[in-house]
Amino acid sequence: MSGAGVPRLAEIRVDELAQRFRGIISEIDAVLSRREEARDSLIKTGRDIIKMSGWAINALHRGLVDEARGYIEDMDRIVKEFLKLARSDSFLLESGFVYNVLAEYVEARVFYSIVVEGKIPSHHDLGVGEVPYLQGLGDVLGELRRLALDLMRSDRLEEAEVVLDLMEALYYEMRALEYPDALIPGVRHKVDVARRLIDDTKSLLLSVKARRGCG
Repeated sequence: MSGAGVPRLAEIRVDELAQRFRGIISEIDAVLSRREEARDSLIKTGRDIIKMSGWAINALHRGLVDEARGYIEDMDRIVKEFLKLARSDSFLLESGFVYNVLAEYVEARVFYSIVVEGKIPSHHDLGVGEVPYLQGLGDVLGELRRLALDLMRSDRLEEAEVVLDLMEALYYEMRALEYPDALIPGVRHKVDVARRLIDDTKSLLLSVKARRGCG
């Protein structure tokens, strides 16, 4: 039967609906405009944070602790402003870009704390969420490997072994987080990479110790 199942059409006043819709779109446009402006500011500030993270890590690897501390202090200040802006919009706060910037911050901050202070700050200490914290911590394992290699080249094998033991301890704790990538994006991959780094570093350290008669 023609028209069967078609609902009875309400009275539609096109002009009224169009005006109502115009108001809705205007409201959404205002939100998106503010979001775009905030995003542009986050991108600019985020680039500064990423650069300073790299500078701090490189300074640490060169033994320039005071220089690294300066970068860390600057980052601490800038990240507070970055987070304040990101938290003004939940869409931006949960974006991949914000996570990436915070992960870079975590990497530098945690690596500095381990090397200079012998501590590991928590995500609460750094004021970041769980996901970027874990992402950054995964990258710290790579920096610890680099440190272990530098120590081996300097014939500081006992210290290299301590760093390797720490890498393994961190790895086992992170490996216990059996969650899908949707909940901790990128973390499982970083953990898998860390296992290979640890095995390679351990093999190299054993080889160096054997050549030098360390047993």
